[in-house]
Amino acid sequence: MPCRPRALSLLLLPLLSAPALAQEVYALGGAQYTHSLDELTYSFAYEYQQNLSEHFTGTFTWLNEGHVTAHHRDGYSVQLWTRWPNLPRTLVVSAGLGPYRYYDTTYGSPGVGGVTDAHGWGVLYSLAAQWYFRVPWVLQMRYNRARTPNSIDTDTLQIGIGYQFDPATRPGPVVPAASYPFTSPERNEVTLMAGNSVQNNFQSPHGVAWALEYRRRLNPYIDATATYLDEGDTHVVKRRGVALQGWLTREFLAHRASVGVGGGFYFARDQDQRGARTEGLGLLTMAAAYRFTEHVATRLHWYRTLTINGRDTDVVLLGLAYAF
Repeated sequence: MPCRPRALSLLLLPLLSAPALAQEVYALGGAQYTHSLDELTYSFAYEYQQNLSEHFTGTFTWLNEGHVTAHHRDGYSVQLWTRWPNLPRTLVVSAGLGPYRYYDTTYGSPGVGGVTDAHGWGVLYSLAAQWYFRVPWVLQMRYNRARTPNSIDTDTLQIGIGYQFDPATRPGPVVPAASYPFTSPERNEVTLMAGNSVQNNFQSPHGVAWALEYRRRLNPYIDATATYLDEGDTHVVKRRGVALQGWLTREFLAHRASVGVGGGFYFARDQDQRGARTEGLGLLTMAAAYRFTEHVATRLHWYRTLTINGRDTDVVLLGLAYAF
């Protein structure tokens, strides 16, 4: 959850600089094994795949590694993959590699009871098999090996379902896909959202949160937002402030639905038993939206605050948007 703004920009740069080609999104679930603890737990992931060519693809993945003794860990990874489709292009096997930015709810140090959200870097090695069984649906089986020098090493095995954004005229990945223009003159959007915030420690205390967002569509794939975010009071963190983010977005279902990932700076006022102070944090957000009419949509946002003192939070909000 916390990475510094520089680390956040490094994480998003490969996606922001990539061309707008055919894309796929996946939801996966399965198991995780931690070698040093000899423990088995659950795992799940969301994956955004961007097809670069017939034999290369890039992904952005959020991976939750479940709960084992003294470790509740998840993280993000940008990976580059090479792949080999069979002759009818219905089955694709691939191998990927990339940096892994993890956020681990754990104890501050051996023998100390304080809980922190430890941040660090590792490497994520992955193998996958995808079965394009019925357009636009894809079945994927994926294995991940997370190597982290300052945390636990894990293996995850997952299976899940994927969706192709672009219409396919033949089996397999859509390569390349035509770019698409704006479909309406509306470039501005205001969204009011409410929901829940969770402090990332072993008790996971909750608070009531809300946000007001202004969004400007810069082109069909890139947005910019300014957000007032009130995280509520989790009895550990009571924080609110203003965030500025850049977004990579993708529409589908005839421009009615979209997914996106955003990152930027969060200038927050934090109040606790030590008093009040203003902090410069990072903010990483995954989002989905569905448009009912040309002007009215619903939005679901998952904010991850990126701190440097182990006080990260997850904020999940749902709201209504008006485009103009």
